[in-house]
Amino acid sequence: MSRNVGGYLVELLAKNDIDTVFGIPGVHNLELYRGLTASNLHHVLVRHEQGAGFAADGFARLSGRPAAAFVISGPGLTNIMTAVAQAYSDSVPLLVVAAAPVRSSFRKQWGVLHELYDQAALAAGVFGVARSAHSAEDVRDHLRLCLASLRTGRPRPAYLEIPLDVLAQTTSLEALRFDAAPLQPQASSDQIDAAVRLLAVAVRPLVIAGGGARRAGPELQRLVEALDCPLVTTAAGKGLLAESHPANFGTSLPYRPIQQLIADSDVVLAVGTELGETDMYFTTRLPLGGLLIRVDVDPVKLSDQYAADVCVWSDASTALQSINLALAARSADALPHSGWRTAIGGSAKVRAEIEAGLDAKTLAQWSALRAIKSALPWDGVVFTDMTQIAYFGNYAYPVDNPGQWFHPSGYGTLGFAMPAALGAKISSPARAVIALAGDFGLQFTVNDLMTAVEAAVSLPIVVWNNSALGQIRDDMVAAGIPQLGVIGRNPDFVALARAYGAEGYRVRDAAALTDAIRTALTHPGPTIIEAIASSFEK
Repeated sequence: MSRNVGGYLVELLAKNDIDTVFGIPGVHNLELYRGLTASNLHHVLVRHEQGAGFAADGFARLSGRPAAAFVISGPGLTNIMTAVAQAYSDSVPLLVVAAAPVRSSFRKQWGVLHELYDQAALAAGVFGVARSAHSAEDVRDHLRLCLASLRTGRPRPAYLEIPLDVLAQTTSLEALRFDAAPLQPQASSDQIDAAVRLLAVAVRPLVIAGGGARRAGPELQRLVEALDCPLVTTAAGKGLLAESHPANFGTSLPYRPIQQLIADSDVVLAVGTELGETDMYFTTRLPLGGLLIRVDVDPVKLSDQYAADVCVWSDASTALQSINLALAARSADALPHSGWRTAIGGSAKVRAEIEAGLDAKTLAQWSALRAIKSALPWDGVVFTDMTQIAYFGNYAYPVDNPGQWFHPSGYGTLGFAMPAALGAKISSPARAVIALAGDFGLQFTVNDLMTAVEAAVSLPIVVWNNSALGQIRDDMVAAGIPQLGVIGRNPDFVALARAYGAEGYRVRDAAALTDAIRTALTHPGPTIIEAIASSFEK
């Protein structure tokens, strides 16, 4: 069967389990849309390519399945790159397909529409894999590579560009289903043995787990119970252990009592985490006082700024299963059970120490977070933005399973929450999903509220309105810098919601916030709920 390359690309996506595309049709990707009209793929029209990227990111984070974003050449690519950089830093699998000008114009600066000197090179600086297809065979082979990269080791966004003249070519190539077997490194027995030897003699062991351990919760629980040691998570690892478990010391790396525990530990096991600045927000390096074991699928993380004493190149679940089996095989007298976690009073004592010094503003945020939790079913999902209530929520919002709290940690861009929550809701319509954004951050991507209206999905959007760029204002005050550019005028968020065809409410206390969210969850469309931060400080 002969059809153009744009249609062939869409057929390949459908054959390989891509069922949703976020994007905006433009003059340079019309041939992709010709293919979409003949397919069963679900297309979601966004209002800005950045929203397409964030929505595809949220789709993948919640469902575990990659989505695609279609963009035009030039500004379509540059508009989506902020969202791609966020997905790259947080290891989210998404695919971006872009048009490119005709091949004969490449690097010649003729002034063609949407011209960039080297579009593929620009993409290569942000994506994990970036390829330019110059034939139908290239489309097939490069797409195979792109999709494989999304399930190999540490997932990163993948990019495929197709020049206009190639999109319009005809091909009779068959749309193949590629090998879908996930490819993960497997730790050697020597690596496992080395890790077990350190853990078996540790007196004060401690485990730090990140998003790379998301599928290893049961093995982590088994390990920390055997070692009787604390488990600390990053924001991406939140929910790996039930909130009430005495070994769960929470997403607490930024807090001094946890930093002291890490400094006092004789062996730290870091699983599926970069141990990055954005996990701590007080330094670029943890205060390690003992030995370090690292388990990661990314070999770069095994040899970065931390000189690990034992490196285990493996996915978290497989490595921890092997470590647990090796520890269990030891004689009863040699079983590791440090007793350190019990001796320090478990998580309750340390959490109480963290929470003792909270100020009125933080307590107001905690009140709102509890109200959100009360409004959601047990498996409710929160997508957050870069806003003070979410920074505290990384620690304070309770979840018992991974994948219920999402925060744009690594790249730290504003505007993530609402379009990402929308993509997540589209991926999993039966789940209760909400967005939690600041008053300024929402305005970065509020245009995609219309996308949510068109999608007709129930989506509460909680706006924490403190009438400022709150964190930057506070940082300026602390540094003795005049408060310049941090106090801006906000729109009337309730009126704005209704102008878009959404619902809108304004609330001033926790009970009203809970009620508004519950009402919004029954509404067949998005709802903006403006929470006035100062009114929560009582």
